[in-house]
Amino acid sequence: MSEINTNLPWYRQVSPMQKKALFSAWLGYVFDGFDFMLITYILVAIQQDLQISNVQTSTLFMAAFVARPIGGALFGALCDKFGRKPIMMAAILTYSVGTALCGFAFNYISLFCFRLIVGIGMAGEYACSAPYAVESWPKHLRGFAGAILVSGFSVGNITASQLMPWIAEMHSWRTAFFIGIIPALIVLYIRRHAPESEEWQQSNREGKTQGFSVKELFRQGQWPVTLIVFAVLFGVFSANWPIPGLMPKYLSENGYQDSISTLMSFAGLGIMTGVLLSGYLADKLGIIKVFIGGLALSLILVFPTFMIGPGNEPLMALMLFLLLATNLGVGGLIPKYLSTYFPVEMRGAGFGFIYNLAAIGGGIAPVTCAFFTDNMDLGLGQALVYVTAFWTLFLVITVGCKIPDFIQKRCAK
Repeated sequence: MSEINTNLPWYRQVSPMQKKALFSAWLGYVFDGFDFMLITYILVAIQQDLQISNVQTSTLFMAAFVARPIGGALFGALCDKFGRKPIMMAAILTYSVGTALCGFAFNYISLFCFRLIVGIGMAGEYACSAPYAVESWPKHLRGFAGAILVSGFSVGNITASQLMPWIAEMHSWRTAFFIGIIPALIVLYIRRHAPESEEWQQSNREGKTQGFSVKELFRQGQWPVTLIVFAVLFGVFSANWPIPGLMPKYLSENGYQDSISTLMSFAGLGIMTGVLLSGYLADKLGIIKVFIGGLALSLILVFPTFMIGPGNEPLMALMLFLLLATNLGVGGLIPKYLSTYFPVEMRGAGFGFIYNLAAIGGGIAPVTCAFFTDNMDLGLGQALVYVTAFWTLFLVITVGCKIPDFIQKRCAK
């Protein structure tokens, strides 16, 4: 392989084949976000038609989260053994079919089961696409490659938010789910144009991909690294998810009920901007500096954001943009960050199982905020600040002091 001229612009340092590989993974993640999130925009119509309770309705979104560790472990192990490309295509087909099946749901139980299939497929897609994306690009550009991949989920989510309510109103909520089969078509593009990961192919030629990679995560010398990486990811989800998850409720209770959609759009734009910027800067300045810098800025921004009174929409929009860009912006660093702790032969399992198991933190943290609000005489804004600040400090200390790196070096001896 010829030496890369790093003085050229980044897009000229990447070959056409490498661009096609990342674009294929990005497309898969766009429709991953589209299929995963579309149900949130048509829940009211589903509830009215199937006559299900509020509790049952809320669990339909949770169902996909419950299935994530299963899908991540299954598809992650398979892509470590058989290659990133074929298993990524299988995962895309899984969540596409699962989404389409939701359109045939005849009661709560059937819809819940179909959403489990969606969760298995979407977790499996990330387990394959994340290592595939970082392995496909030059090592000095892998931070940006991972960020581009992660931005796809937001693109899919925004697309679903704009299309699904309109489709459900013009046709039906079932039609909205049937459209979710479209991602299956991109498998044809991936099959024809996307190359297999060279890194995985080399590992396979060396005979390193024959074992069961999930088991390898907990082998002697690796399990301490796996556990500390799990702790970091749990902290990331716990610091990231409470604000976007509960912000609409906070806004509705604090004088912004008529501008929630606009304000959350600015928040979404902030997430996309932060993800891409953090990935680009990580390749220039180093992943730890950008990780800690972004979180430190979010820690500063979180306090004044929840001190803004009603009637200050422009200021609130600006603060939400900045806060989510720094808070969730670190999500763009996760693919490259994880790749340094899991060798190629267990990388799919590491991305799939550990990442999706740690996602439980994204469900526990908002519940913790609600508990504080109900039982400790705190407002929702105060609870969001305290929980977010706690986990942000945990990450700043853990990652900033390079504790995972220390443990990895000790285990390597």
